[in-house]
Amino acid sequence: MKVRQFAICDSDSAYLKMLQAYLQKRNPADFEILIFDTVDRALEASREAAFEILLVGEGIYDTKVTEVRASKVYILQEDGLKGITGYSMIAKYQSMERMIAQVLEEFALDESCGSVERRGKNRTKLCCFYSPDRHRGQSAAALGAAQILAEEGHQVLYLNMMPFTGFEELLRTEYDSDVTDFMYFVLGHSDKLLYKLDSLKRCIHGVDYLPPALDYADLLSIGRKDWETVMNLLLYTSDYAYIVMDLSETCQGFYDLLENSDQVYLLSDSANVYSRAMLSHFNRLLRARECDRILAHTVDFELPADWERQCGNLENLAASPVGICMKGVLGKR
Repeated sequence: MKVRQFAICDSDSAYLKMLQAYLQKRNPADFEILIFDTVDRALEASREAAFEILLVGEGIYDTKVTEVRASKVYILQEDGLKGITGYSMIAKYQSMERMIAQVLEEFALDESCGSVERRGKNRTKLCCFYSPDRHRGQSAAALGAAQILAEEGHQVLYLNMMPFTGFEELLRTEYDSDVTDFMYFVLGHSDKLLYKLDSLKRCIHGVDYLPPALDYADLLSIGRKDWETVMNLLLYTSDYAYIVMDLSETCQGFYDLLENSDQVYLLSDSANVYSRAMLSHFNRLLRARECDRILAHTVDFELPADWERQCGNLENLAASPVGICMKGVLGKR
Protein backbone atom coordinates (compact mmCIF):
# COMPACT_ATOMS: atom_id res chain seq x y z
CA MET A 1 0.00 0.00 0.00
CA LYS A 2 1.22 3.48 -0.85
CA VAL A 3 2.45 5.43 2.19
CA ARG A 4 0.55 8.70 2.55
CA GLN A 5 2.61 11.52 4.00
CA PHE A 6 1.39 14.38 6.18
CA ALA A 7 4.14 17.00 6.40
CA ILE A 8 4.49 20.01 8.69
CA CYS A 9 7.02 22.77 8.07
CA ASP A 10 7.62 25.39 10.74
CA SER A 11 10.54 27.13 12.46
CA ASP A 12 9.12 26.56 15.95
CA SER A 13 10.68 23.20 16.94
CA ALA A 14 8.59 22.85 20.10
CA TYR A 15 5.38 23.39 18.13
CA LEU A 16 6.53 20.91 15.47
CA LYS A 17 7.25 18.17 17.99
CA MET A 18 3.99 18.76 19.85
CA LEU A 19 1.94 18.60 16.65
CA GLN A 20 3.83 15.54 15.43
CA ALA A 21 3.21 13.73 18.74
CA TYR A 22 -0.50 14.60 18.59
CA LEU A 23 -0.85 13.35 15.02
CA GLN A 24 1.08 10.15 15.66
CA LYS A 25 -1.14 9.38 18.65
CA ARG A 26 -4.30 10.12 16.70
CA ASN A 27 -2.97 8.43 13.54
CA PRO A 28 -5.36 10.04 11.05
CA ALA A 29 -6.07 8.01 7.91
CA ASP A 30 -2.80 6.05 8.16
CA PHE A 31 -0.58 9.03 7.39
CA GLU A 32 3.15 8.98 7.93
CA ILE A 33 3.90 12.17 9.87
CA LEU A 34 6.95 14.20 8.77
CA ILE A 35 8.31 17.45 10.22
CA PHE A 36 10.70 20.00 8.69
CA ASP A 37 12.22 23.16 10.12
CA THR A 38 12.99 24.75 6.72
CA VAL A 39 11.17 24.93 3.40
CA ASP A 40 14.32 23.70 1.65
CA ARG A 41 14.25 20.43 3.61
CA ALA A 42 10.56 19.93 2.86
CA LEU A 43 11.23 20.61 -0.82
CA GLU A 44 14.07 18.09 -0.93
CA ALA A 45 11.97 15.37 0.74
CA SER A 46 9.02 15.97 -1.59
CA ARG A 47 11.22 15.21 -4.59
CA GLU A 48 11.47 11.64 -3.34
CA ALA A 49 7.72 11.28 -2.75
CA ALA A 50 4.98 13.88 -2.95
CA PHE A 51 3.18 14.81 0.27
CA GLU A 52 -0.55 14.26 0.56
CA ILE A 53 -0.91 17.21 2.96
CA LEU A 54 1.57 19.97 3.77
CA LEU A 55 1.13 22.49 6.60
CA VAL A 56 3.45 25.48 6.38
CA GLY A 57 3.87 28.04 9.15
CA GLU A 58 3.20 31.58 7.97
CA GLY A 59 6.44 32.76 9.56
CA ILE A 60 8.59 30.33 7.55
CA TYR A 61 6.74 30.70 4.25
CA ASP A 62 8.64 31.74 1.13
CA THR A 63 8.07 31.37 -2.61
CA LYS A 64 9.85 28.00 -2.67
CA VAL A 65 6.68 26.50 -1.14
CA THR A 66 5.21 26.57 -4.66
CA GLU A 67 7.89 24.06 -5.72
CA VAL A 68 7.08 21.53 -2.97
CA ARG A 69 5.21 18.52 -4.36
CA ALA A 70 2.00 18.18 -2.32
CA SER A 71 -1.63 17.39 -3.10
CA LYS A 72 -2.83 20.08 -0.72
CA VAL A 73 -0.98 22.92 1.02
CA TYR A 74 -2.32 24.77 4.06
CA ILE A 75 -0.81 27.87 5.64
CA LEU A 76 -0.72 27.94 9.44
CA GLN A 77 -1.83 31.53 9.88
CA GLU A 78 -0.23 33.54 12.67
CA ASP A 79 -0.86 37.26 12.16
CA GLY A 80 -1.73 37.41 8.46
CA LEU A 81 0.79 40.19 7.83
CA LYS A 82 2.55 38.39 4.97
CA GLY A 83 -0.56 38.64 2.79
CA ILE A 84 -0.21 35.08 1.47
CA THR A 85 -2.85 34.17 -1.11
CA GLY A 86 -3.76 31.09 -3.13
CA TYR A 87 -3.73 28.66 -0.18
CA SER A 88 -6.20 27.49 2.43
CA MET A 89 -5.53 29.31 5.71
CA ILE A 90 -5.77 27.49 9.04
CA ALA A 91 -5.37 29.30 12.37
CA LYS A 92 -2.13 28.07 13.92
CA TYR A 93 -2.93 28.88 17.53
CA GLN A 94 -6.06 26.88 18.31
CA SER A 95 -6.72 23.43 19.72
CA MET A 96 -4.92 20.77 17.71
CA GLU A 97 -8.10 18.71 17.58
CA ARG A 98 -10.01 21.55 15.93
CA MET A 99 -7.17 22.45 13.59
CA ILE A 100 -6.66 18.91 12.27
CA ALA A 101 -10.44 18.45 11.97
CA GLN A 102 -10.57 21.54 9.74
CA VAL A 103 -7.70 20.30 7.60
CA LEU A 104 -9.18 16.82 7.10
CA GLU A 105 -12.70 18.16 6.54
CA GLU A 106 -11.53 20.41 3.71
CA PHE A 107 -9.25 17.70 2.33
CA ALA A 108 -12.13 15.22 2.25
CA LEU A 109 -14.28 17.66 0.26
CA ASP A 110 -11.56 18.44 -2.29
CA GLU A 111 -12.28 16.31 -5.36
CA SER A 112 -8.73 16.79 -6.63
CA CYS A 113 -7.20 15.08 -3.60
CA GLY A 114 -6.53 11.36 -3.42
CA SER A 115 -8.73 8.72 -1.89
CA VAL A 116 -7.91 6.27 0.87
CA GLU A 117 -7.07 2.78 -0.32
CA ARG A 118 -8.99 -0.15 1.08
CA ARG A 119 -6.90 -1.92 3.66
CA GLY A 120 -6.05 -5.59 3.49
CA LYS A 121 -7.25 -6.40 6.99
CA ASN A 122 -9.57 -8.63 8.93
CA ARG A 123 -13.12 -7.46 9.37
CA THR A 124 -13.72 -5.22 12.37
CA LYS A 125 -15.90 -6.89 15.01
CA LEU A 126 -19.35 -5.38 15.50
CA CYS A 127 -20.92 -5.45 18.98
CA CYS A 128 -24.50 -4.19 19.29
CA PHE A 129 -26.15 -3.16 22.55
CA TYR A 130 -29.91 -3.08 22.74
CA SER A 131 -32.68 -2.99 25.32
CA PRO A 132 -36.29 -3.77 24.30
CA ASP A 133 -37.61 -1.64 27.16
CA ARG A 134 -35.22 1.23 26.35
CA HIS A 135 -33.46 0.80 29.67
CA ARG A 136 -31.88 4.11 30.59
CA GLY A 137 -28.65 2.28 31.38
CA GLN A 138 -28.15 1.03 27.81
CA SER A 139 -25.84 3.83 26.70
CA ALA A 140 -23.84 3.67 29.93
CA ALA A 141 -23.41 -0.08 29.44
CA ALA A 142 -22.39 0.25 25.77
CA LEU A 143 -19.94 3.09 26.38
CA GLY A 144 -18.60 1.37 29.49
CA ALA A 145 -17.96 -1.80 27.48
CA ALA A 146 -16.21 0.25 24.79
CA GLN A 147 -13.93 1.78 27.43
CA ILE A 148 -13.12 -1.66 28.85
CA LEU A 149 -12.14 -2.85 25.35
CA ALA A 150 -9.97 0.25 24.91
CA GLU A 151 -8.25 -0.43 28.24
CA GLU A 152 -7.47 -3.92 26.94
CA GLY A 153 -5.49 -2.26 24.13
CA HIS A 154 -8.06 -2.43 21.33
CA GLN A 155 -8.93 0.43 18.98
CA VAL A 156 -12.65 1.06 19.43
CA LEU A 157 -15.27 3.19 17.68
CA TYR A 158 -18.50 3.86 19.59
CA LEU A 159 -21.65 4.79 17.65
CA ASN A 160 -24.72 5.99 19.55
CA MET A 161 -28.00 5.61 17.63
CA MET A 162 -30.36 6.48 20.44
CA PRO A 163 -32.99 9.17 19.68
CA PHE A 164 -31.94 11.32 22.64
CA THR A 165 -28.47 11.02 24.19
CA GLY A 166 -27.82 14.18 26.23
CA PHE A 167 -24.13 13.90 25.32
CA GLU A 168 -23.56 17.62 24.85
CA GLU A 169 -24.81 18.29 28.38
CA LEU A 170 -23.17 15.26 29.98
CA LEU A 171 -19.80 15.90 28.31
CA ARG A 172 -20.05 19.70 28.51
CA THR A 173 -19.32 20.13 24.81
CA GLU A 174 -20.94 21.20 21.55
CA TYR A 175 -21.04 19.49 18.16
CA ASP A 176 -21.03 21.24 14.80
CA SER A 177 -21.69 18.00 12.87
CA ASP A 178 -22.93 14.55 13.80
CA VAL A 179 -23.07 10.92 12.71
CA THR A 180 -25.73 11.59 10.07
CA ASP A 181 -23.46 14.12 8.36
CA PHE A 182 -20.80 11.42 8.27
CA MET A 183 -23.18 8.87 6.76
CA TYR A 184 -24.51 11.17 4.04
CA PHE A 185 -20.97 12.21 3.12
CA VAL A 186 -19.73 8.61 2.90
CA LEU A 187 -22.68 7.58 0.70
CA GLY A 188 -21.48 10.12 -1.87
CA HIS A 189 -17.71 9.87 -1.29
CA SER A 190 -16.96 6.35 -0.07
CA ASP A 191 -13.29 6.69 -1.03
CA LYS A 192 -12.89 9.57 1.46
CA LEU A 193 -14.45 7.75 4.43
CA LEU A 194 -11.36 7.80 6.63
CA TYR A 195 -10.70 11.50 6.07
CA LYS A 196 -14.28 12.35 7.04
CA LEU A 197 -14.15 9.99 10.02
CA ASP A 198 -10.98 11.64 11.31
CA SER A 199 -12.41 15.12 10.84
CA LEU A 200 -15.52 14.35 12.93
CA LYS A 201 -14.48 11.86 15.58
CA ARG A 202 -14.05 12.75 19.23
CA CYS A 203 -12.37 10.69 21.94
CA ILE A 204 -13.49 9.76 25.44
CA HIS A 205 -11.35 7.58 27.73
CA GLY A 206 -9.50 6.04 24.79
CA VAL A 207 -12.65 5.41 22.76
CA ASP A 208 -13.31 7.22 19.48
CA TYR A 209 -16.90 8.22 18.85
CA LEU A 210 -18.93 10.22 16.35
CA PRO A 211 -21.25 12.90 17.78
CA PRO A 212 -24.77 11.44 18.06
CA ALA A 213 -27.58 12.74 15.85
CA LEU A 214 -29.12 16.00 16.99
CA ASP A 215 -32.44 15.07 15.37
CA TYR A 216 -33.27 11.35 15.29
CA ALA A 217 -35.50 12.00 12.26
CA ASP A 218 -32.26 12.32 10.28
CA LEU A 219 -31.41 8.74 11.26
CA LEU A 220 -34.87 7.53 10.26
CA SER A 221 -34.38 9.02 6.78
CA ILE A 222 -31.38 6.76 6.07
CA GLY A 223 -32.55 3.63 4.25
CA ARG A 224 -31.72 0.01 4.98
CA LYS A 225 -29.38 -0.39 2.00
CA ASP A 226 -27.54 2.82 2.91
CA TRP A 227 -26.97 1.52 6.43
CA GLU A 228 -25.54 -1.67 4.96
CA THR A 229 -23.22 0.30 2.66
CA VAL A 230 -21.82 2.56 5.38
CA MET A 231 -21.38 -0.21 7.94
CA ASN A 232 -19.62 -2.49 5.47
CA LEU A 233 -17.22 0.32 4.60
CA LEU A 234 -16.47 0.88 8.28
CA LEU A 235 -16.11 -2.82 9.05
CA TYR A 236 -13.80 -3.56 6.14
CA THR A 237 -11.71 -0.39 5.73
CA SER A 238 -11.17 1.08 9.20
CA ASP A 239 -8.38 0.15 11.60
CA TYR A 240 -10.74 -0.43 14.52
CA ALA A 241 -10.74 -3.80 16.23
CA TYR A 242 -14.28 -3.19 17.51
CA ILE A 243 -17.26 -1.03 16.64
CA VAL A 244 -19.61 -0.80 19.60
CA MET A 245 -23.08 0.23 18.48
CA ASP A 246 -25.63 1.67 20.90
CA LEU A 247 -28.64 0.55 18.88
CA SER A 248 -32.27 1.67 18.67
CA GLU A 249 -35.16 1.36 16.23
CA THR A 250 -34.13 4.67 14.62
CA CYS A 251 -31.96 2.52 12.32
CA GLN A 252 -33.88 1.31 9.27
CA GLY A 253 -31.53 -1.65 9.05
CA PHE A 254 -32.17 -2.62 12.68
CA TYR A 255 -32.47 -6.39 12.18
CA ASP A 256 -29.69 -6.44 9.58
CA LEU A 257 -27.33 -4.77 12.04
CA LEU A 258 -28.20 -7.34 14.70
CA GLU A 259 -27.81 -10.15 12.14
CA ASN A 260 -24.36 -8.91 11.10
CA SER A 261 -23.15 -8.42 14.66
CA ASP A 262 -20.46 -10.63 16.09
CA GLN A 263 -22.14 -10.23 19.47
CA VAL A 264 -25.46 -8.79 20.62
CA TYR A 265 -25.73 -7.63 24.23
CA LEU A 266 -29.33 -7.51 25.41
CA LEU A 267 -30.06 -5.45 28.51
CA SER A 268 -33.13 -5.99 30.67
CA ASP A 269 -34.29 -5.79 34.28
CA SER A 270 -35.69 -9.06 35.61
CA ALA A 271 -37.07 -7.30 38.70
CA ASN A 272 -39.39 -5.21 36.51
CA VAL A 273 -42.50 -6.95 35.15
CA TYR A 274 -42.70 -4.65 32.13
CA SER A 275 -39.06 -5.21 31.26
CA ARG A 276 -39.51 -8.99 31.49
CA ALA A 277 -42.57 -8.82 29.24
CA MET A 278 -40.84 -6.68 26.62
CA LEU A 279 -37.80 -8.96 26.57
CA SER A 280 -40.07 -11.98 26.11
CA HIS A 281 -41.90 -10.21 23.27
CA PHE A 282 -38.62 -9.34 21.55
CA ASN A 283 -37.32 -12.91 21.78
CA ARG A 284 -40.61 -14.28 20.41
CA LEU A 285 -40.33 -11.87 17.50
CA LEU A 286 -36.78 -13.00 16.73
CA ARG A 287 -37.93 -16.62 16.68
CA ALA A 288 -40.93 -15.75 14.48
CA ARG A 289 -38.60 -13.96 12.03
CA GLU A 290 -36.27 -16.98 12.15
CA CYS A 291 -33.37 -14.82 13.35
CA ASP A 292 -31.42 -17.83 14.55
CA ARG A 293 -28.04 -16.16 14.13
CA ILE A 294 -29.06 -13.22 16.34
CA LEU A 295 -30.32 -15.56 19.04
CA ALA A 296 -27.13 -17.64 18.87
CA HIS A 297 -24.90 -14.59 19.35
CA THR A 298 -26.92 -12.84 22.06
CA VAL A 299 -25.73 -12.36 25.62
CA ASP A 300 -28.42 -11.33 28.11
CA PHE A 301 -27.27 -9.17 30.99
CA GLU A 302 -28.50 -6.90 33.76
CA LEU A 303 -26.90 -3.95 35.48
CA PRO A 304 -26.37 -3.98 39.26
CA ALA A 305 -29.02 -2.29 41.37
CA ASP A 306 -26.63 0.59 42.17
CA TRP A 307 -25.52 1.06 38.55
CA GLU A 308 -26.28 4.80 38.52
CA ARG A 309 -23.80 5.45 41.32
CA GLN A 310 -20.76 7.28 39.92
CA CYS A 311 -22.11 6.96 36.37
CA GLY A 312 -22.63 10.67 35.83
CA ASN A 313 -19.02 10.84 34.62
CA LEU A 314 -19.08 9.32 31.13
CA GLU A 315 -15.37 9.96 30.80
CA ASN A 316 -14.49 7.10 33.13
CA LEU A 317 -17.33 4.59 33.10
CA ALA A 318 -14.79 1.78 33.08
CA ALA A 319 -14.11 2.40 36.79
CA SER A 320 -17.80 2.67 37.74
CA PRO A 321 -20.20 -0.10 38.82
CA VAL A 322 -21.33 -0.28 35.17
CA GLY A 323 -17.74 -0.77 34.01
CA ILE A 324 -17.11 -3.50 36.56
CA CYS A 325 -20.30 -5.22 35.46
CA MET A 326 -19.42 -4.93 31.76
CA LYS A 327 -15.98 -6.40 32.32
CA GLY A 328 -17.71 -9.58 33.45
CA VAL A 329 -20.22 -9.48 30.59
CA LEU A 330 -17.47 -9.04 27.99
CA GLY A 331 -15.67 -12.01 29.48
CA LYS A 332 -18.42 -14.19 27.98
CA ARG A 333 -17.54 -13.20 24.40
